[in-house]
Amino acid sequence: MKLKSKKSFKEKKRYILFKPLWRDNFKKEDVIKLIWNSALEFLGELGAAELSLWVISVDEEKRIGIVRCNTKSIDKVICILSLIRYENKGMLILGVSGTMKGLEKWSEDYVSKRNG
Repeated sequence: MKLKSKKSFKEKKRYILFKPLWRDNFKKEDVIKLIWNSALEFLGELGAAELSLWVISVDEEKRIGIVRCNTKSIDKVICILSLIRYENKGMLILGVSGTMKGLEKWSEDYVSKRNG
């Protein structure tokens, strides 16, 4: 009897769209540091490594960002983002999607609600 292996051992990914609520300087490097410090503080090094956490992009003009993680750790990453405090303000989670294209819907909806 031959053993079969899975076709792919790649982790499934999820993308989380967030918006910082503070008004002060919004620099990409600062947001990345805040996210990683929050992850390390909340879960420690081993826990943060298991998240497969990666900051994909931070748009300084639109003031939104995208974080990628694995499917098992969506709740932990949302918790990490909500624990971030800067100038007594936190982060707003705008949406979660399995594709980057799916996040476009969330960001367009948010921008249209703010402008309309």
